Amino acid sequence: MQLEPLNDLALIREIGAAASACKREIYAVGGCVRDWALGRPAADLDFLLSSAPTPLAEALVRKYGGTFTRFDKFLTVRVFLENGRRVDFARFRKESYPGPAVLPVVEPAASVDEDLKRRDFSVNALALAVLPGRFGEVIDPFGGLGDIQRGCVRALHHASFHDDPTRIFRAARFAGRFDWLLEKETRVWIKESVKENIPALLSRERLRNELLKLLEEKNPDPAFAILGKLDAIRFFHRDFIWPDRACAVSGSMTRLAAIAAAMGRDGASFLESLKLPNKTIAGIKSEAASRFRKHI
Repeated sequence: MQLEPLNDLALIREIGAAASACKREIYAVGGCVRDWALGRPAADLDFLLSSAPTPLAEALVRKYGGTFTRFDKFLTVRVFLENGRRVDFARFRKESYPGPAVLPVVEPAASVDEDLKRRDFSVNALALAVLPGRFGEVIDPFGGLGDIQRGCVRALHHASFHDDPTRIFRAARFAGRFDWLLEKETRVWIKESVKENIPALLSRERLRNELLKLLEEKNPDPAFAILGKLDAIRFFHRDFIWPDRACAVSGSMTRLAAIAAAMGRDGASFLESLKLPNKTIAGIKSEAASRFRKHI
């Protein structure tokens, strides 16, 4: 299948040409390809390369201005162009998990297919060739395009939610955002992870980050409903509440204030458990008091 990016087309072609000049394979990957297949512009641009991405990041910054940061442990480079656009580059990677809910050990992989098989869901295990001679060719080894058409979230293997239980919250977020269903076997695997209490092994910082992403959704109601049915919402806090009024406001911090206010006495312990900066917590508490008439 051929697919054309729906945003940043000139930049993407330029990146493909630069990679070709460096004799590297390069692919757009993941959520941006999923969004283009859905007929939507992509918020983020992520690329996979067959070798170290730093030379390409340097070339991009020289041409467009900006800065980049290397994350050598994860074989990635993040570029912030002068116009504010963020572009992420990663080498083909494979992962191994030392234990449940532990960050993976990352090593170089030999091919784009080997990289894609480590991903969370079939709809995100998509790559789009951007080299001039192959521009627009879709790499889809796990049937992600079919799952997009069917409207389902499908994990790639049985251990997915044992290795990385943050995927439970991402599954709910994608299903809620796109009005998709969780594939039957995927739902079973999630329930197994929840029953074994695997998400409780995550650090509070990682759980907090997943919560904040949920709160930034335009309408988080469907995702929280899914997490409630999966009995996974309790991992945010034993007395976590998603109140109706939280969806009526926007922004993660304001929605946290609404949640804390609805939780009453438990609101303060919930906020403190998120390990946010003290100044941020104080601001959320102040908003809970002024906007939602609840001192916590």
